[in-house]
Amino acid sequence: MCLSLGGTLQKANDLIPESLMAAMLCPRCGRENRSEALFCDQCGTRFAADAVSRLGSPQSYTPKHLAERILTSRSALEGERKQVTILFADLKGSMELLEDRDPEEARMILDPVLEHMVEAVHRFEGFVNQVMGDGIMALFGAPLAHEDHAIRACYAALRMQDSVKRYAGDVRRAHAAVVKIRVGLNTGDVVVRALGSDLNLDYTAVGQTTHLAARMEQLAEPGTIVIGPATLSLVADYIAVKPLGPVRVKGLAEPVDVYELTGPEPSRTRLQAAAARRGLTRFVGRDAELEQLRRAQTEAADGHGRVVAIVGEAGVGKSRLVYEFNHSQRRQNWLVLDSAAVSYGKATSYLPVLELLRRYFKIDARDDVRAIREKVTGKVLTLARTLEPTLPALLALLDVPVDEPTWSALDPVERRRLTLDAVKTLWFEEARERPLLLIVEDLHWVDGETQALLDDLVDGLGSTRLLLLVNYRPDYRHAWDSKRDYAEIRIDPLVSTNVDELLQALLGADPALDELKRLLIQRTEGNPFFLEESVRMLVDTKRLVGEPGGYRLAEPVATLQIPASVHALLAARIDRLSAADKRLLQAAAAVGTHVPVVLLRQIVETSEPDLWQSLTNLIAAEFLYEVSLFPDTEYAFKHVLTHDVTYGTLLQQRRRELHARIAEAIEGMYRDRLAEHLERLADHAVRGELWDRAITYLRGAGLKAAMRSAYAEALTFFEEALRAVARLPDSRDAKVQAIDLRLESRAALAPLGHYGRILEFMREAEAIATEIGDRRRLGLVLADLGARLRNVGDHAHAAEASRQALDIASELGDAGASPGEPRCRGSSRPGPTRGPGSYLPIWAGSPRRLSTQQRR
Repeated sequence: MCLSLGGTLQKANDLIPESLMAAMLCPRCGRENRSEALFCDQCGTRFAADAVSRLGSPQSYTPKHLAERILTSRSALEGERKQVTILFADLKGSMELLEDRDPEEARMILDPVLEHMVEAVHRFEGFVNQVMGDGIMALFGAPLAHEDHAIRACYAALRMQDSVKRYAGDVRRAHAAVVKIRVGLNTGDVVVRALGSDLNLDYTAVGQTTHLAARMEQLAEPGTIVIGPATLSLVADYIAVKPLGPVRVKGLAEPVDVYELTGPEPSRTRLQAAAARRGLTRFVGRDAELEQLRRAQTEAADGHGRVVAIVGEAGVGKSRLVYEFNHSQRRQNWLVLDSAAVSYGKATSYLPVLELLRRYFKIDARDDVRAIREKVTGKVLTLARTLEPTLPALLALLDVPVDEPTWSALDPVERRRLTLDAVKTLWFEEARERPLLLIVEDLHWVDGETQALLDDLVDGLGSTRLLLLVNYRPDYRHAWDSKRDYAEIRIDPLVSTNVDELLQALLGADPALDELKRLLIQRTEGNPFFLEESVRMLVDTKRLVGEPGGYRLAEPVATLQIPASVHALLAARIDRLSAADKRLLQAAAAVGTHVPVVLLRQIVETSEPDLWQSLTNLIAAEFLYEVSLFPDTEYAFKHVLTHDVTYGTLLQQRRRELHARIAEAIEGMYRDRLAEHLERLADHAVRGELWDRAITYLRGAGLKAAMRSAYAEALTFFEEALRAVARLPDSRDAKVQAIDLRLESRAALAPLGHYGRILEFMREAEAIATEIGDRRRLGLVLADLGARLRNVGDHAHAAEASRQALDIASELGDAGASPGEPRCRGSSRPGPTRGPGSYLPIWAGSPRRLSTQQRR
């Protein structure tokens, strides 16, 4: 392998000795030896038989599915100039670490470090080009081409630091040794010369590419990651960095700015991922709308808060307009937080608000309760000490238990008011520090509590430096039209001139395509998403050949059949997938619009290589995109229409099987954090017809929503739970649950003022309790029934119900059944008046055990 540094070719060992390739490091003298060596070339120390590195040639440590893809792309790759990101990682102080240790112990410590490094690279489809005595060199972007190679390299660096830090704890306890690695990254051009069947790569690095990457590693402190400016320019939206200032680099006239990579930014949106992976189609026809957004931004920056709504049908480009505005240069010095409602999230209170808060506080999936508390408290108090009273509400909203007696003593209505005020006050205070852009997409799926918060924000915009940007479909309704600070932008299908421009970018300028363009315009009526999918269909079926922007027809236009609707088109594209790819896509659709690979892996019956191969195929076909690579890989459907059509292809029996598997997988993955996933578990359990568990999770989700004062959502869960109870076999246990659900539903019905419904529920519960002879529950129901009847003026029946309740209380010796306190003493379930978070321990165990607990 040759590396060109500063214009001259040098042997690889001028920078990284070739002898380090899969080398054996002598634990006594530190000399690097051949991997097959039995004795050290310098001091003669004998190596243990099992001390030979398990990381030999690239062929020996590259996973099979990656090796096959690399070799498949070999002929197309050779002779190409490619931009890549180079990663160096090594174990800092390895000489000191291994000194005076037995060779076997030395390899026991060192080999797992190398394996963690290699695993992290392969996790993000990088290529480990060299394994050295105590470190590795890896490439991202070649031999496997990835447009987001720099992002993948950064995520690989973060993953290897995380995994080595966990491993270091074991080493410290077992060997009294300190293990830390340092990582450096740089991006630049290489020319691939040859790729052998053994995966050994011959390439030339252009300019200072490799030299700078090695220098970045040398600058990194143990336990840190340092990147160069070329890498940062490609990953600025996806990672967080700390500037380290300029440094001198041998061979360069000017100092180079370097940065420490400190962590990932939140998940990518569909358009961010598409831009990183393959670039977006040309943005056309929305100049006037962009200018309107920029005017609103200027006014907000000047202290005149604004809310702008982008309204249009599915596929016309609402999200693309938001993306283009968000990524314009005018957002500099603004804090931008974005989120979206989802089609299955209407019953989950505050869902988009929670996403905004997680982004603001930089909370990720790995954070436990303690970490979340520290991040929220630190950020809030740093922003303004006067915000300290908002902490209980913010923490409770993020499912962090609040040990605050005054907060727990509040009634639900007051807690709801304080929660809304806390979030609103936080945003307004942040907007005093710097202009704030809040983006909430797809409001047509928004839950009631998020809507209430947005209404409060719109009412209070006034002189704040806050721009609220939302989008939704035309059937969504709100009450902002009369507000002075509100503006609406209607997005219609593209006009013919703009459609011509878009098709020119998609197809190319070949005059032979003119008739096809006219046909596409006629069928799609200017809907950009429909246009893109139509072109993709023609490429999939080989009716169009060539490259984007340079296609040519493979058969006459008269023979082409383009479906009349985007739904039919998507269904046809799905049907053309291989059986394995289609089955995986359908499984992903059952999970939802966002699909964690760790969950998908547990519900599909396929090997790991086949899983990744199918995912690769589905990404290439643009059904899925990568929304998150770190800390865990997650995919999402390109468009909600793609998800809906895919899900619609599933037979009912297959749907039930998949949802049942998903529910079980989530239970296993999050057994200690089920409270965070109650709504998802409830949905999958219902769809999977796991009725017993569905009732458990629906009740938990209802109580959780009630404690957040999201009463409409809570009622939805309780009603769904009652329907699930009706699906159980007729038994005493089912009737007990039917009574309890009617009692629990009061937590939602009373605040909503549905007193007639409560009275109806109590009469039904009275009949059921009488039928099964449950005296304690009958007493609870009669106590509440007496209070309800008094409220409607039926004093005679109220007195009779109360008398019967007192008789039962005396009979059972249970003062808790008195009319003044209609609740169950000694129940394992919390009542709706307990503080937020009090239900969390209840839902942390096995769902089957919980169901039994709750029915005692």
